[in-house]
Amino acid sequence: MLKRFIVILLWILFYAPGFAQGTYFGGGLSVGNTFTGMSADNIPGYWKTGITAGLFGNVKLVDNYNVRMLLQMDMNFTMKGTRSKPNFGVEGLAHRDKHSTSLGYIEIPLLLRFRFNSIKTDNDGVWLDFGPSIGFLLYQRTVQRYHISAPTGTSSWGDVWDDFYDLNRFELSFLAGITYVFKRHHGISFRYSHSILPIGAPEYEVTIGVLKKYYNSAVYFMYSFQF
Repeated sequence: MLKRFIVILLWILFYAPGFAQGTYFGGGLSVGNTFTGMSADNIPGYWKTGITAGLFGNVKLVDNYNVRMLLQMDMNFTMKGTRSKPNFGVEGLAHRDKHSTSLGYIEIPLLLRFRFNSIKTDNDGVWLDFGPSIGFLLYQRTVQRYHISAPTGTSSWGDVWDDFYDLNRFELSFLAGITYVFKRHHGISFRYSHSILPIGAPEYEVTIGVLKKYYNSAVYFMYSFQF
């Protein structure tokens, strides 16, 4: 399935110029930071930080004095996950002082990029980006640190390492963002993505009697250089 999907994406990316206006093709590198969280994990906020880096290529679909539109495919390594603030929960006498889940994905977004009132052949300006993205989970790692207080007044610390979440190997998400391009080659991007499908098997929450479904959400700040 993975090989078939990549072949389809490559076909779209490299053969689309034959159906588009002209034969423009561009590519480059991108790198940046991620701020992520997981819905339904009882940890609010985007406290988990990571990196994203990879390659991209794009082809021209429309290029006139009213609008310019590109089709772009990225291939990035992206770190996601969830992380608590200190002392975020108490479970009886066990103070859960730390919870951190690290997830590593290979992400392949397929984006439409466009801007209005463009100057022909000029990349500079503000672009709007949106489209689907697929991710393939490479690893997950969870560490929890407990502070256990005994009735006698003694206390102890302990780290627990486990997979914690039963996650799917495949993620489908929607991504949208804005990119400012300057001096033709340099870009600064702000993006947001959210899983369309749950990333893991539902978990029954006994305390509230509902099924929890986990979704990734991520904020990206990226720098890109297009050759």
